[in-house]
Amino acid sequence: MVNAPGNSKRSMAQYISDKLRVLSLISIILVLYIHSGFHSDEIEGMVMNDRVQIFVSGMTGRCAVPLFYVISGYLFFLKVPEGMKSIYGKMRKRVGTLVVPYIIGCLFFVGFGVLMAVLPGVSKYINSSMMPLFSNPVGDILCSIFYDAGNGSPCAFQLWFLRDLILIVATSPIWYLLLKHLRWILIVICFGLTYIQIPFVPFFALFWFLLGGQLVQVKNKYGGASLTICTTIIFLLLSIVQLFMPDMIDWELLKNPIIILGLISVWGLYDMVLGKDFKLSEHRWLTTACQFTFFIYLFHEPTLNIVRKLIVVVLGKNEYGYLISYLTSPWIFTICFVFVGLQFRKYLPKVYHVCTGGR
Repeated sequence: MVNAPGNSKRSMAQYISDKLRVLSLISIILVLYIHSGFHSDEIEGMVMNDRVQIFVSGMTGRCAVPLFYVISGYLFFLKVPEGMKSIYGKMRKRVGTLVVPYIIGCLFFVGFGVLMAVLPGVSKYINSSMMPLFSNPVGDILCSIFYDAGNGSPCAFQLWFLRDLILIVATSPIWYLLLKHLRWILIVICFGLTYIQIPFVPFFALFWFLLGGQLVQVKNKYGGASLTICTTIIFLLLSIVQLFMPDMIDWELLKNPIIILGLISVWGLYDMVLGKDFKLSEHRWLTTACQFTFFIYLFHEPTLNIVRKLIVVVLGKNEYGYLISYLTSPWIFTICFVFVGLQFRKYLPKVYHVCTGGR
């Protein structure tokens, strides 16, 4: 049966929507793996643990944040029927969907850290205390909470992604005009800028965000199997070589090209594993989990630490205890936080709506 043009468009739109939601869930699990790793002094001498963490968090996980930026850029520039007027409308909307959740997320991190520090017997389940923060001047405290705590990230370090995204959206009229007239030339320029480090200028985030915006113009959204297999093999081989020969070359120069290979692989593997006719709505539990991706991202720190450290307490501070904790805590945390999100949304729907920007 040949679909009518209208149905075909709706089918492609639904395919893209389902794909982006599932890939966002996969990305947040990779982010949880990045933040589930144990410090070198905790797993000192545990070679297997160190290699597993580097490969999963450092090699595979490096695709997670760029994928989030690509998705954000794609959705931001997807529908702009009125040009600059549409861009201004999206900027206003992002105040509620990005800025407000960012402020709440920053305050939650600090508030939760203070609570853990003052409750007897629980401080060992967090990595650092928030109490020294309040010995600084008010201006420094606010800067640390909402912008930069001295390490390039706010106190809620996982929210650096959202901070940089807000900065890009705030200047989006400039990027819209440049992208409209320069297209792929702008992408190439921004790619080169990612190798330049300028304080407070998020070139890395900007490149991936604009790449997502330019991909709106790419008509063929389906990934080819042969290309997927090829890019996946190259991505894995390069990651393995980097894992075992970290000093062979300057791997930082290849960081972004390798990530691009990873993103192409993930995009195509979705079709190969789930199939192009996959419908998210037919899978209840997966649909539910996909609804809480942003909620998990906002509040997974420092709460994730509790889960991973409790597992070690139960299994022991040994090689297998740390390894099992690292491999399982992202999944356990995701299940727990989806349940928390369901209860939060059920009993405090208005508060949940504000905290997550209506997601």
